[in-house]
Amino acid sequence: MILDLRLCKNIIILIVALVTTNVNAQDFTDSNLPIIVINTCGDTINNENHVRSKMKIIFHEDGSRNYMADTSDLRNLNYDGDIEIKIRGNTSQYIPKKPYAIHTIHAADENNNVSLLGLPPENDWILINFAFDPSYIRDFISYGLSEKMGNYAPRCRFCEVVIDGDYMGLYIFTEKQKAGKYRINIEKQPEQLQVHDTLHGYIFRADRDIDTTSWFDYPYHTNYCDSIMYSIIYPKVGHIRQPEIEYIKDYYNEFTEKIHAQNEAIDVGFPSMIDIQSFIDFMLVGEFSSNVDIYQLSTFFHKDTKGKLRAGPVWDFNLTFGNDIQTNRSRYNVWQFYNYTNEGAMFWKDLFDNPTYRCHMSKRWHELIAEGQPLNYESVCNFIDEAKSTIAEAVPRDCARWQTTNHQTSNIDSMKNWIQQRIEWMNNNIGQCEQCQDEYVPNLVISRINYNPKPQGFVSSERLEFIEITNNSEERINLTGIYFGGMGLSYVFPINSFLLPNQKAIICSDSIQFVTHYAQIPFGQYARHLSNQSQKLVLYDVWGNLIDEVTYSCNRPWPEEANGRGYFLELNDINSDNSLAENWKASQILSAEIFKQSATMVYPNPFSEQIHISQYSETPTSYSIYDIAGKEIKQGKCDDVISVVNTSDLKTGIYFIRLISGKNSYSEKIVKE
Repeated sequence: MILDLRLCKNIIILIVALVTTNVNAQDFTDSNLPIIVINTCGDTINNENHVRSKMKIIFHEDGSRNYMADTSDLRNLNYDGDIEIKIRGNTSQYIPKKPYAIHTIHAADENNNVSLLGLPPENDWILINFAFDPSYIRDFISYGLSEKMGNYAPRCRFCEVVIDGDYMGLYIFTEKQKAGKYRINIEKQPEQLQVHDTLHGYIFRADRDIDTTSWFDYPYHTNYCDSIMYSIIYPKVGHIRQPEIEYIKDYYNEFTEKIHAQNEAIDVGFPSMIDIQSFIDFMLVGEFSSNVDIYQLSTFFHKDTKGKLRAGPVWDFNLTFGNDIQTNRSRYNVWQFYNYTNEGAMFWKDLFDNPTYRCHMSKRWHELIAEGQPLNYESVCNFIDEAKSTIAEAVPRDCARWQTTNHQTSNIDSMKNWIQQRIEWMNNNIGQCEQCQDEYVPNLVISRINYNPKPQGFVSSERLEFIEITNNSEERINLTGIYFGGMGLSYVFPINSFLLPNQKAIICSDSIQFVTHYAQIPFGQYARHLSNQSQKLVLYDVWGNLIDEVTYSCNRPWPEEANGRGYFLELNDINSDNSLAENWKASQILSAEIFKQSATMVYPNPFSEQIHISQYSETPTSYSIYDIAGKEIKQGKCDDVISVVNTSDLKTGIYFIRLISGKNSYSEKIVKE
């Protein structure tokens, strides 16, 4: 069972009282690490309200030593300005060395989005205090491993901190988990919401917080927890409305029900609702480290517009790799989703118990522990040694400041031995992957990318973007459930959609503008927009198997003419390696050979005053629109290749459209904004 939080706090206070009495500051003049100097101007930092303060970050970008004397040298100051600061954390805030949340602001109190220590610009930051971690590296290593696996994880920098002239010791300066272009990159909530508008990004988590966005997961909890509590953290309290809360709750309940029922159908089962690859990677990082909190505390999820639900990012890994302040829970020989305490929701075990999911999890595990890969034993040990070397001189200072015994070396040695045992145990218990090892993956190729089109009159660049996918095979490919993974772009190919041999399909950011300006009909419309600098485009099948991957750039050797000059990227040879810039050219001609099939397409979706129905079949097509209760409210015939249906009389909300062409029919959910 989980220890009562008040009892846990009392235990922590007693422990730290025994080892941190008579704490005195020590002289501190210089460091190989960045130095963060905070002046509260006489105010006391607390855990309730932000305290306005001044902050300077001393950081020699050339890698030379940083000196406290540099506080007056602007050339060596990475930041010199206003902040708001408060104590953060749950149990970690009850030890003398506090963790902090920092908000960078301008003099007039507006957010100050700034790049600190080489991290992307933002205004919310965290100082991690290594609570209960004698190695000083568990969070740093775990976040780094997740990032090396290809996922977004909070980026970290070791630093030393001085507050009001008092040396506070060694910290990790890192990014706060929040919605943002360089953080959890989901679509922001629109400023003007319609009555039932739910189409934007969401972040929610399992944790202790209770607020107006919270709900409890009762139906499918584990045998050893009464319930799991979830809270929506984006949109924030005060900015989120009840339809939005109900939307994400219903989505959560639906996918947990499908997992519990072991419904693995690629069109209507749990794989159609969750990003399998993100859930597998999240579980593997948590299980590899045997994180006692991975499934129930600080457990994040996010969902983008038109995207699947994703697990992560990872957070809070101090009780890992055999380290636990309460009991011996972080063991090398147990699954954390089934360890009789702190197990989290039942759906984690339901996922593992699904043979297909488990096969893909095992497959991914064996990929990650291969030589040179992130979870390979030698790779992890090298990563640990690099981190240890970086903070070698700061650890003794931190121990002296807080009068603790320096057990870092022995703890890290034990940690490495533990990791070796953990890898062996997981190898023997994760199951076989032969069944999905050589699984069929369709030969789809990302063949054109228009990431920064030249604006046309009043039409902005981002509304003219598109991505082309080519079926580079002689077989008909079922596209059901194939999707773009990662963050920053959302698209899932609809149920029962196909590409014939050697056909091309274009998905775009704005279907109407695409038809208008390119005189062709797109396959579909994605959510979000492409980066004008660089972006990783990853195409997965429904089970998270990699189909194709391209990371383009606006810089050479990528063709620079595609960056806002009226050209787009085109693959020279469909059989060439499209990950290499040299195999791409700048082109202006969009050939007429793109997607054509005997089907129909409805766009835009979401819609407002009208929808367009594009038909490719010579057989007449009729349509019917139904409300969410299944009542037919509008019907008609499509008389042209592109038919326009007036929807101004429909209320904002969710509808279903059914298209019938001969013996074929197609249904799709559509949303009026």
